[in-house]
Amino acid sequence: MSVPSAQDQAIEAIARQAVAEVSPAELPIFSATAARYRADPQGTLAASPVGDRALGFGIEAAVVLVTPYALELVKRIFKRLSEKVGDSAGDSLADRITSHFGGKPDAAAAPPHPEPLTPEQLALISETTRTEAADLALAPAESERLADAVVAALATRT
Repeated sequence: MSVPSAQDQAIEAIARQAVAEVSPAELPIFSATAARYRADPQGTLAASPVGDRALGFGIEAAVVLVTPYALELVKRIFKRLSEKVGDSAGDSLADRITSHFGGKPDAAAAPPHPEPLTPEQLALISETTRTEAADLALAPAESERLADAVVAALATRT
């Protein structure tokens, strides 16, 4: 099994915080689900029951419903930030977020206490998160809860 990159570590840390808010019963097996997602993102998402098909009981039903989507959502946010604000600015913002969530993309360049995200950056993240969450194959209410949790994770840690 490969070691996750600094950005993958940040994605997982943000997604873990969002899952803790939305579906805390999944936390004991979050790492295993994240490893499965890293190995096969599309396969993991395709295996997740959605909507009326999600009729199972217990932790297994919750895990396949929320965790892979939380990981996918955060991954998409990193990608979309680069597209919306330009590659270098997006990469800089992604690096700052990454450094706050455990990974150190460039320890020499990262200040010891990076400044919090600006209101404009948080607004961009919120807009991007809601757009991407709505695009996931989740029920609208679940997408909105997940988007709120991701934005809250970013706003409180950066």
